[in-house]
Amino acid sequence: MAELNTYGDLKKLINNISKQQKGEKIVSKGKEFALDQILGFIPGASNAKTAFDFIKTAVSKPDTKKTNTWLDKLDVDDEMSAIIDDTVENGFMQAMAKSIESELDTKPLEDDFNMNAKMVDYLKKEYNNRTVTGINENTMKDRFQKLAGIKEVESTPPDTKIQGQIKPELFKKLGVADFDPAKFSTTINLVKQNKSLNTAANKILADVMIAMLKTSDDALLNQIFQNLKQIEAK
Repeated sequence: MAELNTYGDLKKLINNISKQQKGEKIVSKGKEFALDQILGFIPGASNAKTAFDFIKTAVSKPDTKKTNTWLDKLDVDDEMSAIIDDTVENGFMQAMAKSIESELDTKPLEDDFNMNAKMVDYLKKEYNNRTVTGINENTMKDRFQKLAGIKEVESTPPDTKIQGQIKPELFKKLGVADFDPAKFSTTINLVKQNKSLNTAANKILADVMIAMLKTSDDALLNQIFQNLKQIEAK
């Protein structure tokens, strides 16, 4: 039986998983758990071969899956993960794996450890102080509404249409790949009507927000915000 109280315990646990030694029990938060049962709540964790492999599965674990151990603290909020480019998230997970491996074995696992906060700090450091806010408090649509100065409406007549002009040159200058002004306008219209967004619409918003996070051109960002605010639904 192993305990999960220190970084040394965490490293040993990851090592045991990589060696397929899963038939053991661990104690976390004073409670006993079967390791096989815990791994069942983290898709792909049982096949992890390295610390990075395990961190990757833990970070990507669905928010609805709970192990009820300290390992849950390694999860990143699903809404946050949805707006982060895969390459950026992969870099973050590599950095976290190295960080955990470099911790002293005797250091206790922090009760206030927050992977979302770690992600925010990573974005600030790696992307010129541009980051995301509102984690666990708002959906991606809500965050975009606030970012663009769009007020939520409770109901909208069926014939509501976007009034105004999306300026594609601004978004292309921002570096949004394959920017389609027509599809973006449709997505903004859905946001204004407070309607659910499908996968394609979520990706459109994610691409724009990621590009905003990466740029250091404040003048361009201001122009984009003004363009979005000038578009009114009537």
